[in-house]
This record gives sequence, C-alpha cells and structure tokens, in this order.
Amino acid sequence: MINTELHDTDEFINLWQITHPAFNPSDIDVEKAEATIRKKIRRRDYFIMKAFLYWQRLAAVLIIPLIVLSAYLYLTRDVAECQETGYQVIKSPYGIFSQVNLPDGSNVWLNGGTELKYPMKFTPGKRLVYLNGEAYFEVTSDTKNPFVVQTNQMELTATGTKFNIEAYADKAQTAVTMVSGKVDVAFGQSPSIPLSVGTRTCYNGQTGQQTLEQTNPYKWYAWKDGLMIFRDDSLGYVFNRLEQTFNVKIILKDPTLSNDLYRATFEDESLDEIIRLLEMTAPIKFVFQKRSKTIDGYYEKQKIDVYRI
Repeated sequence: MINTELHDTDEFINLWQITHPAFNPSDIDVEKAEATIRKKIRRRDYFIMKAFLYWQRLAAVLIIPLIVLSAYLYLTRDVAECQETGYQVIKSPYGIFSQVNLPDGSNVWLNGGTELKYPMKFTPGKRLVYLNGEAYFEVTSDTKNPFVVQTNQMELTATGTKFNIEAYADKAQTAVTMVSGKVDVAFGQSPSIPLSVGTRTCYNGQTGQQTLEQTNPYKWYAWKDGLMIFRDDSLGYVFNRLEQTFNVKIILKDPTLSNDLYRATFEDESLDEIIRLLEMTAPIKFVFQKRSKTIDGYYEKQKIDVYRI
C-alpha cells in the first residue's frame, strides 16, 4: 500500500524549490566576487606575513643572545686554555743554584747560567720541558704521561726517575748521568738509546761522537749540594766547570795544561777561593785580565789567563 501523504509532501518540496531557486545566475557580479576573494586572500596573507615577522623577531631576540653568549664562552675558553698552557721561564744566575717545583710534582735543581722553560699546566700525553744549561731532575712517576726534556742537541724521555743533564747551548758537549730508574736518550738525528742507573753518556755536537761509561752518579750532580767533585779529571774539564758556574772565560796559555789530571773537592767556595786552592795544589798561575766596557756600557765577561809554572 502506497503512503500518499508522504508522496504529496515530496511534490510540494520539489514545487517550492523550482519556484524559489537558491540564486539567479544572472544576478552574480563576477568582478565584485573576484575582488572579495582577492581581499580575503590579501587579508589571509597579511596575517600569515605578520605572524611570520613576529616569530622571526622573536627568534632573533632569543637566538642572537645565544650566539653572542656561545661566542663569548668559546673565546674565554680559548683564553683560559692559553693561560693554562702558558709557559714559565726560570733563569738561574751564574754562581747561584735554584730549585723549581713543576706542575706535576717533579723537582728540578738548576745550576748557574741555566734556563728552564715549562708549561704552567702539562697537557695530557706528554710532560714537555726545555733546558739550556745544567739541571738535576727528580721526576714524578707517570707512565701514561712521559716526561720529556728537550735541549738544542738532545731529547730525553722518562716516566719516573732521577738524572742530571749538562746541555749548555754554547758548549759542544751534552751529557746525561743516570741516578735511578731509566730513560731513553736521542742525540741529534740518531735513534734513542736506553740508559740505566750508574751510566753516563756524552755527545759532542761538533764531531758527532758519543761515549757511554759506568760512573759514580753523585760526582756529576753534587753541585746541587754546593759541592764540586773532581776525581782524576782533566784540568780542561775543571776549567770548563768553573766557566759554566761563574760565567768567566779561562784562557790556557799552555794548551797542554788541558790534559793534566786533577783531584779535589770544593764546597761552597767562591771563584777566588777555588783559584787560590788550585794554585796551591797544581803548578799553575792565574792572571785576571782588566775588564773593559762594551759600547752598550756593560762590562765584558771576566777573562782569566792560566800559565804553567
């Protein structure tokens, strides 16, 4: 059975839609509609652009200070690192012995006329110092960070040990004397060699010759205790030690004097006292030359002539 009431209702709806359309196409103003749409688009773009500029400014406010802060921290870190790795230079005047405590706890004694350069803080991997002169080292043990001494003719590598180095830049000979432990020493371009307790090696930079001998170590580092020990050493070596310690120039008027052997122990004596004792115990005579001034107004190094009598 057909529901005629519902059918009639559908017909009335269709009739109403036909007689009352949603819009009249002829009434549409295309240009006005296009202008309205463009206006809405511009308004949307304006708000998008405004939002973009807002976030851009906000990012600049936040990011620029961060960049500046990062740069400041980076630069201050570099400055701090430079300060930490800055070098300290210690010079021991002639005739005076100095003691230095290094950042790693090692101790160094400097003979007269010696210069030691070391970092304020050792960097991991190597404890490097530079030496010009004579020094006695007591190195704190650290196998992970070897202790390295560089001179103009030599590089010595140790971990924890005691040794004496003679390495004046204006002298041809460089020497290392082992007191305890062991080290590796490389002279010039030669490969390194190991040194153990009681050994002494000497290297002549002019001839390239190297010697190795057993010795009494204390004889070679007794200077740090105010002693100069000579045991059947040549007068040439004795005079060389006096030159290094007291900053004088000793001139042999008889070159054969250099080979004469000498035995003595001097304790805290001045140069004048040592010369007086040498004249008393050896057939020699010392004559001090008159010191003259340089063009800069400084006195020249004292020169002393030595004669055989």
